[in-house]
Amino acid sequence: MAQALQEELHDAVYGAALDPAAWQDLMALLRRAFPSTAQTFYFLERETRHIRPVCLAGVQPRWVANFDPYYFAPDNPWMQVTRALHRPGVVRTTERLERFMQARGVLQRSAYYNDWMRPQGFEHNIGNTLLAEDGVVANITLFRPPDMAHFGDAEVRAFAALSRHMTRALRLSLRLERGEHCGTGTQAFDALPQALALVDVRCRLLYANAAMQALLRSRSSPLRLRQGELAAADAGGQQRLAAQVATVAARSSGAAGDDGCFLRGSEGGLFSLQAFPVHGALAQYLPSRRTLLLTVRPCSGRGALPCTAIAERHGCTPREALLARLLAQGHSLPDAAAAMGITHGSARAYLKIVFQKTGVRTQAQLVARLLGDGAALGAPATA
Repeated sequence: MAQALQEELHDAVYGAALDPAAWQDLMALLRRAFPSTAQTFYFLERETRHIRPVCLAGVQPRWVANFDPYYFAPDNPWMQVTRALHRPGVVRTTERLERFMQARGVLQRSAYYNDWMRPQGFEHNIGNTLLAEDGVVANITLFRPPDMAHFGDAEVRAFAALSRHMTRALRLSLRLERGEHCGTGTQAFDALPQALALVDVRCRLLYANAAMQALLRSRSSPLRLRQGELAAADAGGQQRLAAQVATVAARSSGAAGDDGCFLRGSEGGLFSLQAFPVHGALAQYLPSRRTLLLTVRPCSGRGALPCTAIAERHGCTPREALLARLLAQGHSLPDAAAAMGITHGSARAYLKIVFQKTGVRTQAQLVARLLGDGAALGAPATA
């Protein structure tokens, strides 16, 4: 899986922890990362034998209404092994089910497969349980048609790694929905490896998890805590930080900004910052109703490729390659346009072409791609 897509998935996962509506965005990213025709997230209630859907992309409403009698039927092998395989960390595929039950074609002999899966064109599946407690199972399941290959070993490993993040996000979301007080709720962030901070629209720090606290203490950090407010280490970064916070705070969606922004650390390293507006239960326990989650991660320690190498590797013109390199060095698009002596509109036009040639969709993905190219080929650190 491409590094840029992996980072986008992780951002979406933790965005979903704060806003249930963002699970829809996560399903769309899962479709890209694990090509499939349906992506589903739902709760199974074992006692009532009922499904509570959260997001069922690619499944029509009439099939959702018919799910319960087929899935909870006695001949469905998934229900026969539910307590063994519906556990966090156990990735499920049709092939793994057959090995576990030592019965080839066992799923294909069930009414669930013949009367629910097959009529929709579903043949292969991969799934994982994010949570299993008190008779309730939270499942993520993806489906593929017969003309696509089954989910291979590399995909199973990638899905397992991502599922660990989804489990953390879901546990955090449930703790907040259950009304636990702010001190307890925010402690759930401390187990996460990402540097996370909760701030208000003025960047006043409300909470920093352990990883963010360590980053703020670091000499290389792109952020500083000044009189209770987060600020960038340099003036140019401060403008980008303020603009990003203002833009995201004005949005109603739980998704981060398309591009995020890039900040230069005190010792020259480049960091990616994204912001998410906080909705729902978490906002009830914080001083400000307009609260944002900031995530910060270091970019590659190596630099982007030289312009000539970017042009050769991705088929860019010299001007397109120059714009791409300026962005990879941490410049904003307006600053890069000024450095090139072109208008902001022209730079946006160039950027769209660069996106197409490099196979990315956002500025953050572009920078990650170029820094990854540089790391792979041993480019010197970006000045």
